[in-house]
Amino acid sequence: MIEILNLLPALAIVMVINIALGMYAKIGVEKIEFDKTKLINGVIKACIVACSAIGLSYVATVIDFSSVGLNVTPESILNLAIITYIGKDMVNFGKILGVNIKQAED
Repeated sequence: MIEILNLLPALAIVMVINIALGMYAKIGVEKIEFDKTKLINGVIKACIVACSAIGLSYVATVIDFSSVGLNVTPESILNLAIITYIGKDMVNFGKILGVNIKQAED
């Protein structure tokens, strides 16, 4: 459980950075008007992702996934969430700096 608590500040920071850079990219670069609804939706999505990552990490502390051949740890789950948000942060940061970053199609 301590490993989860140690990674939570990093997760919170990358989520706040994502929201801030996303707002700046839309308002400052793309000249789109501020939309309070979109901001609230973004915060709600970030909370859902954070709660999901925390919940999955907790489950990984309770269940031994190695018994079925998986190497899933609380750290790996939270690191995945953090790395995903770092990628999103870098895309928005690139937009602000005028770098054209081509994203992979879903």
